[in-house]
Amino acid sequence: MSALYFSPMLLGLCLLLAIAIAATALWLVSRPYAGPGFWMLGSWTLIAGILLFIGFMVTGSPTLNVLGNAGQLAGEALFLLGIFRFMGRPLPWWIVPLSVCTMMAFNIHYWVYAGNSDFLMGVYSTIAGLLPVHAIWVLMRAQDDAVTRPARFLVAISLLIYSVITLIRGALGYLNWWHQQPYEMPYASFSYLLPYNFAIPALVMGFVGVTLMTMQRILARSEYHALAAKQSAQRFERLLSATSSGVAIVNAERIQDANTRLEQMTGRQRTELVGLPISLLFDKASQSLLEATLDRGSVRQLELQALHRQQGAFSAEISLEPLGNNGDRILELRDISHHKALEAQLQTLATRDPLTGVLNRRAFDQAVQPELARCERHGHALSLALLDLDHFKQINDQYGHSVGDQVLQSFTQLCQQHLRASDRLARFGGEEFVILLVDTNSQAAIRLMQRLRQSTHQLQPDSSLAELIVRFSAGVTQWQSGDTLDSMIRRADRALYQAKDAGRDQVRCWPLANETIHHVDP
Repeated sequence: MSALYFSPMLLGLCLLLAIAIAATALWLVSRPYAGPGFWMLGSWTLIAGILLFIGFMVTGSPTLNVLGNAGQLAGEALFLLGIFRFMGRPLPWWIVPLSVCTMMAFNIHYWVYAGNSDFLMGVYSTIAGLLPVHAIWVLMRAQDDAVTRPARFLVAISLLIYSVITLIRGALGYLNWWHQQPYEMPYASFSYLLPYNFAIPALVMGFVGVTLMTMQRILARSEYHALAAKQSAQRFERLLSATSSGVAIVNAERIQDANTRLEQMTGRQRTELVGLPISLLFDKASQSLLEATLDRGSVRQLELQALHRQQGAFSAEISLEPLGNNGDRILELRDISHHKALEAQLQTLATRDPLTGVLNRRAFDQAVQPELARCERHGHALSLALLDLDHFKQINDQYGHSVGDQVLQSFTQLCQQHLRASDRLARFGGEEFVILLVDTNSQAAIRLMQRLRQSTHQLQPDSSLAELIVRFSAGVTQWQSGDTLDSMIRRADRALYQAKDAGRDQVRCWPLANETIHHVDP
């Protein structure tokens, strides 16, 4: 043990321990930067391998010898993987199992067949000396990281020194093996101690280099982020004044700053807005909705009724997003009243008949499908009536299309007076209308059509045209299991033709109210 104490091995081990501790500290302070984690893991693995090898020297255990050599090579390989990770290159993972397995194979052969220790040392040194070559090439050839160039060259030179010394050690081992030199204890062997005297100091210098590389990159990124933050603040200030939305900085639900557009939208001066609770920008109903969503941290595209001091409420959409870590949030207020008016207008155009205001055929088809599905599930009654104004072409020809339009509008209003909110009325085109009667069987539908027919006799679309007579014919059918809208319309259309053939101003049902159909098209 005294020989070990006075040999460079103990000093080398202490230096490696210092590197491992420093690598751990570097990893802790540099996260999430890539590379230091591998350097830390590699350093501790290398130390573990050396400790195992020292255990072998004390006990003579072959197992400790094999594991010690394998652990040292694994630590070196992991350390070098950190170089690739730091430089953003693909990781050559294969160097870890290849170097470890190769060494273990030679090491086991040495113990099983009583091999030569100098030859074994030569194999170990050859593997250890060749491992850094790829990393040195990457460090020297990198062109896309000018910030770390001086430190990279320092690391490359340090690894080159380590590699050369280790390969010289391997060559000395092979030479001793060739000349059959007698065995020497590691702490007394010139070739064995060569790396501890020169290669480990090179590793220390290399670790100083990788630390400098990491610090240079952190500083460069910090400068970059500082510049980006300054530019972002300038852009933000320009956006605040250029955007068409009202923007405010909010903290603790109170306005801290606001742009000119928000002043215009609320009718309040900036001095009034600063310090004002944001809830006061909205009506009472919207305040409750806003308070219920504020706790979620961010709000996106929430539609509310905002308030203008003089002009009253208007439709608005807000977004509220975190801004930094000090509790600030950015509020964006957009006036969507014009969009809402357009949406309502488009919805009307898409679903309503422009003349009468009732559903068009497409909207009627969509409204009917849920009712058909409900009937299929629960067997509720459902009837459909197809109505056609009698001799409507004659009305247009005799009185003009404007009077015809009045007839259609008046007839539609009369139908709506007789229908419930759950019923559906649509104009199918020209003078033809369709009515869906929910929870209504065919007998009740016929009675309703008869009442509507009687009321139509009293219809007077134009008081100046007392001689104008409005009549209609109707065909009624009731939903049966398996029905579709098309099948019901076909039956109602057949009933309508029967009503017209019977002299018009009639209501007919197909099939008869007490008949059951089997979905055979006529």
